[in-house]
Amino acid sequence: MGRGRSWRAVLVLGTLFVGQPGHAAELRDVRVSSTPTGATLRLIASTPMHLAVRQVAPLDERRRLYLDLPRGTRLPPRVRAGLMAAPPITGARLGLAEDGRLRLVLELDGPVTYRISGPGRVVSLSITHAAVPAATVAEPRPVRVVPAVAAPKIVIDPGHGGQDPGARGYVIEKDVTLDIATRLARLLRERLGANPILTRTGDATLPLAARTARANHERADLFVSIHANASPGSHLHGIETYYLNNTADRATIRLAAMENGLAQMGPVPARADLRYILSDLVQVGKMEESVALANAVHRGLVGHLRQRYGEITDLGVKRGPFYVLVGAYMPCVLVETSFLTHPTEGRRLADEAYRAAIAEGLYAGIARFLADARRARTL
Repeated sequence: MGRGRSWRAVLVLGTLFVGQPGHAAELRDVRVSSTPTGATLRLIASTPMHLAVRQVAPLDERRRLYLDLPRGTRLPPRVRAGLMAAPPITGARLGLAEDGRLRLVLELDGPVTYRISGPGRVVSLSITHAAVPAATVAEPRPVRVVPAVAAPKIVIDPGHGGQDPGARGYVIEKDVTLDIATRLARLLRERLGANPILTRTGDATLPLAARTARANHERADLFVSIHANASPGSHLHGIETYYLNNTADRATIRLAAMENGLAQMGPVPARADLRYILSDLVQVGKMEESVALANAVHRGLVGHLRQRYGEITDLGVKRGPFYVLVGAYMPCVLVETSFLTHPTEGRRLADEAYRAAIAEGLYAGIARFLADARRARTL
């Protein structure tokens, strides 16, 4: 493997998977070897793949090559990468590009030219540093490969459960939310290498306060509460997403009362009012992120469902006093996925394929939010 002493590093990133399953290449090995004129990088995949390479202008005195792998390429747990520092390569790191694709970033010690072979199962990138003649090529030295993406911890809250069935229509809300949440957790784990945590994994009764308390105890990065809507009549339909804030909108107040379990309780107790006010002060620091999360999740869900089912009514991103969001110390949103009481949406919610599509849309929105958040501080 080239000249000099090799260094084998274990990249433990979990299973990093972006894109549709079943059509993705698996990155199995990454190797660097020195050559008389520079270095050669080899990527070994399970299936032929095309590598997109882009050289980035100097940034804080450093140059970089961005190697974007095909959408959907995944990195299995404990993949071994035989890497060494071979000028002009001085470092390497893995992360996610803006569009969610797996990206390998090569740090360089100066301007380079490169030539790529492929597509194929083995893609080679020959890199030449014109300023370094063959006689002075340095002995390879170890490079520490630092994962650019930490596994995000996401608490997913399937609304209602146990003795609290939630709304009823063509199907029961507590069953719908648990199924969607379970599917979403699997997508986040398999495709993003995330650490999803469900507030309930079965038909359990769980107080509202315990849900956010779980998220705070886990020190979660995000909190997403999943619900299904309902109305006294059967004409209302659509999708809406909420972040925590007070509101004077009567429809939102009625919905919040229903989700908070207060519809039959009259005025909100004084202690609950105080708890909301105190939590509102905490949430001010996360308001901008919660709004961004709500917008990303909402766009992802509505956009994906429109691709699969045609016209979907977009009821927008709103603010509301939902107690399940009260007290959360991280960006948090509540999603009303569709109306259980509407003839079309209710029947769709009873269909496994529609619930799977909802999970896909929620995943797309969360992945976009995380990619946007990482972009400024990683690649």
